[in-house]
Amino acid sequence: MQLVNRVEIIISTLELNEVKDILESVRVFGTTVIESTLGKGKRGVFYNDLGRELSHSYISTLCTHHKQINYLISDIIPILKKVGGICLVTESHSVSSEKLSSDVDLEISVMQEVKKVEIVVNTFYIEDTLKILETVMVSGYTIIKDTSGKDERGLSYSDIDCRFSSSYIMTVCTNTQQVNNLVEKMTPLLKKVGGVCLVTDAKWVSH
Repeated sequence: MQLVNRVEIIISTLELNEVKDILESVRVFGTTVIESTLGKGKRGVFYNDLGRELSHSYISTLCTHHKQINYLISDIIPILKKVGGICLVTESHSVSSEKLSSDVDLEISVMQEVKKVEIVVNTFYIEDTLKILETVMVSGYTIIKDTSGKDERGLSYSDIDCRFSSSYIMTVCTNTQQVNNLVEKMTPLLKKVGGVCLVTDAKWVSH
């Protein structure tokens, strides 16, 4: 396994093609795109059912050396300043059929250390989870609804009603007290209904 930087971008769906062009220009290893997510940011709530102008998209890619990620971030900052959004970077290990460079040192002045929080919970309890996020005053969150999977309580499905499906929620905590409060408040809900809360060291683009 090789060390890489995983870059996650959440941006207005209207800007998706421009971001894809940037990713092509810096020759990233590959991309995953989930269009029309919903959630909330500093500029308000965004939806996935009211047209492209009010929806956001989630993009995940890998950068394998520091020049590549420097170019990517310098190109993405003007878009983030103009329309809002997030660019989050975490160190990951990659298993690939192709040889990757291991030169992934990240020293960029606009990056701020944060905690990335990922929550998977029964879709029926999304509102309870969002209330907790509002209580601890996170800056925003992204929701991918009606995912499918399996945990110790059994299978969850994306094509049945919300009692049998789960949703993925990603947010960022900017200090230790905030993430501790979030974990403390999420724990009773997860014990009651199942699910997972994963916390990862990350850096994001301050804009």
